Amino acid sequence: MKRMLSLTSLNFFISGGLTLIIPLLLLDRNLDLVEISLVLSILPLVFMIVRMLITLVADSRGWNRLYLLLNWPGSVLSILIYLLANSTPLFLFGKIFEAMKESSYWAVNRTAIFSLSPNREVAEATKNTAIIFLSTAIGSAIAGLMLSYFGFSLTLGLFIVVALVIAIPALLLWKNNDKKFKLKNSEFKQIINLKSYDRSFWLISIAMLFFSLAFYPLLNLLIPVFMAQQLGFSYVTIGIAYMAFNLVASMVVFGTLKSSLGFKRVLIQVVIAIFASFFLAASNYYFLLLFLMLAVSEGLGMGFFEAIIAKAVKDKPSVSIDIGLLHIPMRFAEFASLLYAGFVAEKIGYAPVFAFSGVFFFIFSILALYFLKH
Repeated sequence: MKRMLSLTSLNFFISGGLTLIIPLLLLDRNLDLVEISLVLSILPLVFMIVRMLITLVADSRGWNRLYLLLNWPGSVLSILIYLLANSTPLFLFGKIFEAMKESSYWAVNRTAIFSLSPNREVAEATKNTAIIFLSTAIGSAIAGLMLSYFGFSLTLGLFIVVALVIAIPALLLWKNNDKKFKLKNSEFKQIINLKSYDRSFWLISIAMLFFSLAFYPLLNLLIPVFMAQQLGFSYVTIGIAYMAFNLVASMVVFGTLKSSLGFKRVLIQVVIAIFASFFLAASNYYFLLLFLMLAVSEGLGMGFFEAIIAKAVKDKPSVSIDIGLLHIPMRFAEFASLLYAGFVAEKIGYAPVFAFSGVFFFIFSILALYFLKH
């Protein structure tokens, strides 16, 4: 698990930085919000396709080698392309490699955690999520500081160096014995038949979709552009804001690892999310406070998110593939959400898109509570 957490830390240090850097870089190149959303929307679509291909390999041949063979080169190449890009097609090409980097991690990370920590799956997966938030926070802060003082080229150069270091824990995980989760050839017939998955499996997938809709378009597109264009925040301020968001979410995840997932927790996280999202667009001086309130709600919601995934795939032989299937509706939603969010914000304003994030989180919370109680 130490090797796994090291790889997670490096991967999401990079992801946190790129989440901040790429929208601002595209904004710097004079693309409008609709054009930026088109570039960013390619990632979840490619992610979904590549992830499903990777899961077939992971469950039949093992998960441990994919970090070195796909995640590491994908990390290096995506940043290198962004560093050299001078046109929209090149940025799209970079997004394809970034999607490969992300999909190769997410396709097998829970399989790896479940394999490395039997009988502690939910706790270790939630702890890994806290590390993701923490690493993303540091990556965002470093990106903001570097952009302000050194510009885009040197900032991306630093992230290439970090990407190269991923090879170390990835190589160490290569030696791990992961036979527990290898599929027999006869079991692929059951996987190909989607009817073999029961109704609750697909309903859990729908619940995950609403969790992603609540946060994905906000954090990956709208918030950095809103802070730069509408509030006039500097790159340093935006980086620190993202750092604070992820630190708060990480602390909430760590602090609630042993807390029960019941109605009281749902009520608290929903009230916080609804209040923050409905007033975010007109908050001005209170923007950062409301932004951090959303971090609290996301941190509380992550416990439910990991718990329903664990429930859906528990005791199944095809963990990577099952988790990949769970995420398919969510990835389609992310693709569509970036397109509609950019268009709506450009034509109507940010307020309705921000408000919808709270509504989507409310729906997720109710559905997740229902599935955990039945």
